[in-house]
Amino acid sequence: MLRGIYATAAGMAATEQWMDAVANNLANVSTHGYKRDAVFFNEALERTMLGDGGRGPVLGSLGVGPVLKGGATIFEPGPLQPTGNPLDLAIDAPQGAFAVKDAKGRIRFTRDGSFRVDSEGRLATQRGELVLDDRLTEIEIPPGQVEVASDGTIRSGGREVGTVGVFTGKFTKVGGNLFAVAGRPQPVEEPKIQSGSLEGSNVNPIGEMVELIRLNRSFELAHRSVVKQDELTQRLIQSLQGR
Repeated sequence: MLRGIYATAAGMAATEQWMDAVANNLANVSTHGYKRDAVFFNEALERTMLGDGGRGPVLGSLGVGPVLKGGATIFEPGPLQPTGNPLDLAIDAPQGAFAVKDAKGRIRFTRDGSFRVDSEGRLATQRGELVLDDRLTEIEIPPGQVEVASDGTIRSGGREVGTVGVFTGKFTKVGGNLFAVAGRPQPVEEPKIQSGSLEGSNVNPIGEMVELIRLNRSFELAHRSVVKQDELTQRLIQSLQGR
């Protein structure tokens, strides 16, 4: 019975981790360029059961519940949302991300193309990270009417001032809707950029809500199972003591 309690408790722990991922997805339904997370599990300590005290034929396998194997970011593109602002940029492709430099000088990447011109005339995100060009250098925007072509070329007052960098690589989330890249990022040769639009989150709120409800019910059932198994164990002990 203790094995049953351990297996059920492991399932509850796995369900709780899954619920955390789903809840975080739901919290970012309205975050531009957000990519939803998924988690994967393996059976923990799965053993082959043999008959005749371990010397007989294979009877099957026995595990003690799931264990977190890892997570993944789903890079499906989100819907494009027109804004009319020429500095709002969306990557109209499933791969690639804009390069930015954070306050500590680290190069990061994002699918959130809600940009602005900061007080020093540089292209920046709404949070202040500096947007980088295709050579990973800062982009200065002089006064004038700004236009961004589909290949990322920026013109201000009719004069070309730079090209927005779009890169690909093995992205890993680092918080703040930003990604890091393991190794050297590779520039996308022919990026498809939509000016005047923003990419929405790729989270399906209805699907995630249904999943969260299902996980909550699963957690409740597992909790009841642990309580019931504990009661049965106590009854067994009491019956043995009464002999």
